[in-house]
Amino acid sequence: MVAESNLEHLVRQVDDICSLIIKLPPSIQEEGQQFPTPYLVLIDWGHNERDYTAGHPDDAKRLSPEGWNRMTHIRIWAEHAWTKYGVRSVVHPHDGGYIEFKDEIKKLMQEIPHEIAGFCLDTGHLYYSKMDPVQWLMDCANRLDYIHFKDINLDNYQKVMTECIRFFDACGKGVICFVGQGIIDYKSINRLLKEIDYHGYITVEQERDPRNCDSSLRDVSQSFAYLKNIGF
Repeated sequence: MVAESNLEHLVRQVDDICSLIIKLPPSIQEEGQQFPTPYLVLIDWGHNERDYTAGHPDDAKRLSPEGWNRMTHIRIWAEHAWTKYGVRSVVHPHDGGYIEFKDEIKKLMQEIPHEIAGFCLDTGHLYYSKMDPVQWLMDCANRLDYIHFKDINLDNYQKVMTECIRFFDACGKGVICFVGQGIIDYKSINRLLKEIDYHGYITVEQERDPRNCDSSLRDVSQSFAYLKNIGF
């Protein structure tokens, strides 16, 4: 959610980020990949009134029409990044932000066409917010430029859903586990991505409490080993 007074500052941030990332060594562009990297990943997050209702679509406050109109300034930053730097923008629905739940994602799809910005969907965020990752990856196939993989520990997820808790505090309680040890069906996701002929990049993530991150490399390695074993 963007204050009008902050718009120019955010355009300057787009300049700062894009001028930096275009200097990075280029990633390999896969055959069939719609847009080359790097991407400008646009995330709305950081509001107490939404962070404490992350994962609870029936309890979360929605933006007013005026607030939503400011949210669609995403178009301005995306067009700026593309025309000035050749950087593709992708919108990343995030738990605890004002683009989290299915009604908000669908509304954004209607108002921001794919030629302006794509989507970066996150399997863990989708599940946390009561959406089926397989279904949503399929429904957004023609808007999907980038994907994040996470997994959800079902026992910990069910516990934090009974609490009034911020998303990253829930991560500190172990709601995110390494891929293959949680509830998300990655075998079905693998089949789906082949069916929709997805050739974009995937980032494997695991949100952790930075005070408890000693096993991060081990866990990410296990995630990669699991994904490779099932055919990724």
